[in-house]
Amino acid sequence: MTFRSVHHPGTASRAWLAVQAQARPVAMALLAVMTVGLAAALQGRSILWPFVTGAAAAYALAAAVGLNRVATTVAAVRIDGADVTLQSVWEAATPPIHPAPQPVSSVRVAYGELTAGIGDTIVSFHRDDWAAFDELVEALRGASRLSEDGPG
Repeated sequence: MTFRSVHHPGTASRAWLAVQAQARPVAMALLAVMTVGLAAALQGRSILWPFVTGAAAAYALAAAVGLNRVATTVAAVRIDGADVTLQSVWEAATPPIHPAPQPVSSVRVAYGELTAGIGDTIVSFHRDDWAAFDELVEALRGASRLSEDGPG
């Protein structure tokens, strides 16, 4: 059984995902650099080299933040018995690759957020991101019970 979040890319390519992921952080970073540059220019300071290096540094940092978000946001959860496989938004934009499934060790719901121990990581799922949130909770609880029972 596979669950998709609202962040799932569908048929979008990785190139388009990279552009979308960088758009807002880069725009905000460059807006900050331009505002500081304008203030410095209005004070009569030389801004060419600080502006060029500041814009390059801001762009690099913002692009890295955007791409990190795409690489770490969970887009799909595949549950097969006691095994669970997570896919990030970046991974979901490629042809299917089936990583090794991981066991579920705990499942807890509090304040509209599902927290599950999957493999050696703790993953949080927010209700707003998952259309079938209640079904996801039940499926992960079932996988957790199967993991506790062990094989056989």
